[in-house]
This record gives sequence, C-alpha cells and structure tokens, in this order.
Amino acid sequence: MLSFALVAAACDGASSSGDPAGAAAHTKSTGSAQTPAPPPDAASSAPATPPSSPGTTPTTTPGSATATAGGSGSASGSARCTAEGLTMSVRRADAGAGHLYYRLTFVNKSAHSCTLTGFPGVSLIKRDGSVIGVPAKREGAAQGRRVIAPGKAANVTLHTLNQHINGSGCWAGADYLRVYPPGSKEALTLRDPQLRICGDRFTTSSVGG
Repeated sequence: MLSFALVAAACDGASSSGDPAGAAAHTKSTGSAQTPAPPPDAASSAPATPPSSPGTTPTTTPGSATATAGGSGSASGSARCTAEGLTMSVRRADAGAGHLYYRLTFVNKSAHSCTLTGFPGVSLIKRDGSVIGVPAKREGAAQGRRVIAPGKAANVTLHTLNQHINGSGCWAGADYLRVYPPGSKEALTLRDPQLRICGDRFTTSSVGG
C-alpha cells in the first residue's frame, strides 16, 4: 500500500509540473503569434509610402511632357537661333513722308525650332572691313520672344530717310551688310545689300513677325 501511494504521488507530481510547462508553452506560442501581428500592420502601412512616391512621379512627368509638347512649353524649350543656323535677306519696304524702310528677314535653315529675342546688331561695311557711319540704333520697344520653326522667318525693320531730308546727305554705299542676330557673337554678312542711309538716320526694330 505504501509503495502504491508513493507511485501515485509521483504520478500526480509529474502531472502537476507538466501543466505549468504546457501552460507556459501555450502562452509563448500565443505571444509569439501575437508578436508577428504588428508586422502585418506595418507591412500594410509600409507599402503605402512607396506607391505614393512612384504615383507622384508619373503624374508630374506626363504633365511636364504635355507642357513641353504644347505651344508655350515648346517655346520655352527652343534654343536661341545662331548665325550658323540662319540665312538673311534685305529688301526695300514701303516708304512714306520722307521715310524709307527696309525689311531684314532671318530664315531658320536648321532642322529644329529656335528663338530670337530683342534687337540685332546691324552695320554697313566697306570692302576693307571698316564701318560706314555708325551701327543702327534701336527703335521702338522690344517685342517678345519669337519662335522660328525650320524653314520659317522672322523680320526686323531698318529705318532711314530720303535724301536731302533734314538737310543732310547720304552715307557712302555699302559693300556688305553685317548683322549680329540677337544674343549672338557671330555675324551674318550680306554682299551688296543695296541699302543707302540718308539723313543720318539708321535704326532697327526688334525681331518681330
């Protein structure tokens, strides 16, 4: 009987010590299951930032691409016209009340649009390279930027007077017309421009249509 009681007591002790171990193991398992719970929340919130960042970039990029493809965007993206990319010609325009006008035309011979803004530098040149009189002065207000598509033109107006107006004579005939497009340090040269300046009046408008 005594040995049976001891065996029974030993069995009871093993059972009671096993319960706490099982309970503790269950608690750790549950805590372990609860511990990963925040990562799903973090994972669900973490992707919220990356999508918003890529989402902003495509929205902005197409927007700017549209603006560039449009009229104003295209204008702002056009480079300044260079002397190398232009040709020029000059012809007599309308005259009136003792005034003479010449139309100086720039043609864009390049393969891309370019812009001209402001006044050109215009001089009459002798064969030896010396300047006749003085370079043309600016006349009128500066106009806005002019975008010139390939093969298209922009103009300025050269202004002088008829002979004997203001009691002065005319300058010597020019062998060349030398023109610096607005913003350019390189010049275009036109031979025998048939341009005669009288009355000590020689002006140029800004680039226009």
